[in-house]
Amino acid sequence: MARKDFFDNINSVINDWKNTSFTFFPKTYVPGLDDKDLTYGNGEEKKGVEINTCVLFVDIRNSVQLTKDKQVRTMGKVYSVFTHCVLLAAQYDGGYVRNIIGDRVMVVFPPEDCFKKAVFCAITINHIASLINKKFDNFEFKCGIGIDYGKLSVMKVGIQKKGAENDDNKGLVWVGYPANFASRLTDCANKEFTDVVYKVDGQFYEYNYFNNPYFGRQSGWYRKTKEFTAEEFASNIAYSAFGQCLSFKLCTQIYSIDREEKKYTYNNILLSDKVYQEYTKALPDAKDIKNGWWKKQTRKIRDIDFDVWGADLTWSLD
Repeated sequence: MARKDFFDNINSVINDWKNTSFTFFPKTYVPGLDDKDLTYGNGEEKKGVEINTCVLFVDIRNSVQLTKDKQVRTMGKVYSVFTHCVLLAAQYDGGYVRNIIGDRVMVVFPPEDCFKKAVFCAITINHIASLINKKFDNFEFKCGIGIDYGKLSVMKVGIQKKGAENDDNKGLVWVGYPANFASRLTDCANKEFTDVVYKVDGQFYEYNYFNNPYFGRQSGWYRKTKEFTAEEFASNIAYSAFGQCLSFKLCTQIYSIDREEKKYTYNNILLSDKVYQEYTKALPDAKDIKNGWWKKQTRKIRDIDFDVWGADLTWSLD
């Protein structure tokens, strides 16, 4: 096939997907490739599935560095055994593996009891990681796990191929905020971040809505020390009109500016606030809830506007 003919075909495929409508069917189970309500045919109405449930992602930490430091055979064993065990964990706790991309695995749960099942599965996977650490000498194996809940739209994509290649050219696409947010939580789970902050000692304006001393200090300029991220600090730097003298937009006078580096490590398992709240409702008397083992994460995660809860839990098997 000439390249021009190839791109003529590509254009027809793009137009087909752009112009053909999708019909989504609500489901209470996790769909697979053979689901009758999932189709991919040129020119026909395409069918998809919608499901409101929990999605879990798990990812190996520092996989690139581990590959550099360890022999390929060792890393191959570790990757393989971990993925195998994640598949078993998903099956044990009622989840369905729906994507394996390198060292990242996606697990989707049926809606019924999905909060309990997803959190239990996360604890199981975290426990598996600790076991792998014990089995392989001189090896620090870690993983990060993230869970969110919401509506997922599922579509089937692929092309027909003959022979063994047929299954490798088909797959499911999971679209929706829960998949994006769970993946974003996984990106941060069990990772250390170093943030640069600036502490500015200066005269800052303090606003009092009532402007009445009975309700706090009156509105006015007061000396205080405020902390800014590097981005906040940079956006508020200004230069004097009388030369290259540094000033700060938010205060009338600066006494000192101190630059600090702060390290923050997220817990191994991260839950969206929705998952945490519903898990708490489902199991209010569970040890991890009663003992307050889940902690609200204080460092903001990019594009996440809800509270995030974390813990480093494994199972007690005694």
